[in-house]
Amino acid sequence: MGEHGVVGHVHGRFQPFHDGHRAYCEWAAGECDALVVGITNADPSHVRHEDSDPTRDDPRNNPFRYHERHRMVTAALDAADLGVPVRVLPFPINRPELWAHYAPTDAVHLLRVLEPWHEVKADRLREHGRTVRTVEAEREVSGTAIRASMVAADGRWRRDVPAPVAEVVDAIDGAARVRSLAE
Repeated sequence: MGEHGVVGHVHGRFQPFHDGHRAYCEWAAGECDALVVGITNADPSHVRHEDSDPTRDDPRNNPFRYHERHRMVTAALDAADLGVPVRVLPFPINRPELWAHYAPTDAVHLLRVLEPWHEVKADRLREHGRTVRTVEAEREVSGTAIRASMVAADGRWRRDVPAPVAEVVDAIDGAARVRSLAE
């Protein structure tokens, strides 16, 4: 166990961080004494094509930079008050040889399984000696739908992200970037 007891680890691209991600972190916080939130694809050189999710490496699906997503996640989780210490760090899901540098080796990787790619990630973590706990879940909201709303400029995306995330997206003119990538 880590210095805080059970250290939980969740991860995602968070393009952008939305209410489903917040629910994921809330569930995970209930399973541990400290939580590490890993942002994947933090470094573009770590991005790899995945057959189980073939569009995840498309630049149109990754409009927000690591530091912007870090701001979103931190702002949203500070407002959520998960009841456990939270650290937000990069997590190179496609580079297992680097995991020990980003996530404690004794962490429990907590995954909500919403699609085949999530099972692939759970298996990959287990294959590399990581402890994994999964729970089946239903998708309530998706980053794809949020980005589509940004492209449509209809404002509906705002109802699916925590208010602090909308503030970050506005501050970085993120919706305009999403629209420009879609052209």
